[in-house]
Amino acid sequence: MALSRPSADDDAESLRAVAAEPRTVEGKGGADRTPLVDANVLHDLEDQLNSASAARAFVRDYVAVWDERDARISSAIARRNQAASLDAVLSLKITSTMVGATQLVSLATNLEALLREGKLEEAAAALPQVHRCGLRTMRELTVMHLDQK
Repeated sequence: MALSRPSADDDAESLRAVAAEPRTVEGKGGADRTPLVDANVLHDLEDQLNSASAARAFVRDYVAVWDERDARISSAIARRNQAASLDAVLSLKITSTMVGATQLVSLATNLEALLREGKLEEAAAALPQVHRCGLRTMRELTVMHLDQK
């Protein structure tokens, strides 16, 4: 199954479509009302780095590579390359944890489980939700935590 990369118009439409969506992650036990971004994690990152500007730079870099990271996951799953898919998802999960992107961490964890079980079709079906959540998360990080409009 070949997956195509969403266009900029698709991204804009996705942002409009998800703007009204509740910020929840569907899990095995129903809706999880976790925030998109946990500000406490960002404050902890500042403390660990002893620098608010270094933490902002890390978040800025995280946001800047979202499109590449999203494309890497989609491409690896489309190629049915389980090892590359796992590598890409683990990268997303680890860096998302570091910036407090709680919903992306949850989705990446679920995607990782599907990939480890070899369920590539189910993983491919989960990608639109990961993509939409990623767009919302990047927007929140940019607007709320990097003070950019």
